[in-house]
Amino acid sequence: MVRWVVLVAAVMGCRSEGGVSVPLPPPDVHNPQDLGPQFRTDVITQVTIPAVDVLFVVDNSCSMSEEQKALGANFPAFIRWFLESSLDYHIGVVSMDMRDPEHGGQLRDAGGVRWIDAQTPGAEGVFAEMVQMGTGGHFQEEGRAAAFTAVEKLATTFNKGFIRPDAGLHITVVSDEDDGSTDSPVSRSEFVHYLQTARPTQRMVSFSSIVGPVTGCPTIGEPGSDYMAVTNLVGGVIWPICSDDWTVVLDDLGFLAVGLSREFHLSDLPVANTVSVSVETEGVVVPFDETSWVYSEPRNSIRFLEFVPDPLATVSISYQLLSSGVRDLQAR
Repeated sequence: MVRWVVLVAAVMGCRSEGGVSVPLPPPDVHNPQDLGPQFRTDVITQVTIPAVDVLFVVDNSCSMSEEQKALGANFPAFIRWFLESSLDYHIGVVSMDMRDPEHGGQLRDAGGVRWIDAQTPGAEGVFAEMVQMGTGGHFQEEGRAAAFTAVEKLATTFNKGFIRPDAGLHITVVSDEDDGSTDSPVSRSEFVHYLQTARPTQRMVSFSSIVGPVTGCPTIGEPGSDYMAVTNLVGGVIWPICSDDWTVVLDDLGFLAVGLSREFHLSDLPVANTVSVSVETEGVVVPFDETSWVYSEPRNSIRFLEFVPDPLATVSISYQLLSSGVRDLQAR
């Protein structure tokens, strides 16, 4: 009998303490009622890595005269990212000659310094002197071996003070030949693993290749396939060494090293055409229309086409949330 009463109460409705029956809502009515479109604003702070160590590994064999000059002449496009920031940076250069005892992963001295930092006067001229090291190097260029020797094996001896464990690590090789490194001091797979685990986050490490591409560049000796393979696994910039415009790649390398971002990810999925973007810098808010950024559905992010928010600027991305029902339909 008791069980029957409970069942009836469940069917007929709920009775309050005062004896008033409260009918249950029909099964096809939402309870609570839909609240209408939901909106969200993601606020993301542009950050940089506070310290960064940059190493250029430059081929000094007999065919590299023009490339060394181009690298030095276009260095201002690279260093401007550092001069315009509050970064604590080190920028050094080594050759690819691992046979000459005066090279072998040792940082090149110029202007009385072994690396450039924020206190280096005439940094552009110092760097040009570092990279224009001549073309008398050994014909077997060993860029990977030189890089590992410079940042690991000589880190506490000849190159002491250049590499800091809490700083970003960014390596760029420049060569018109492929890597001639053997498995000494490390194999390519060991080198890749070393870079992938060298810092707490992958964002702090890159390996870029200014080398001969697989196609094109008829004047270079051979494609830098081994270098590009490392770049593809570690992350970085790949650029053809026979390019007439080195400002583009050096600008990209500087942007990469200082840790700024043009891309910002949304925390949830938006309804198409409802995304709006603004940036606040030192208290001034500037809206950006759809001509200045693009939304990537696969990455669920917006990317500025040319603009780069300043360090500590806040990027606000507002949008209508895509409902779960719509998501289910899209998934089908």
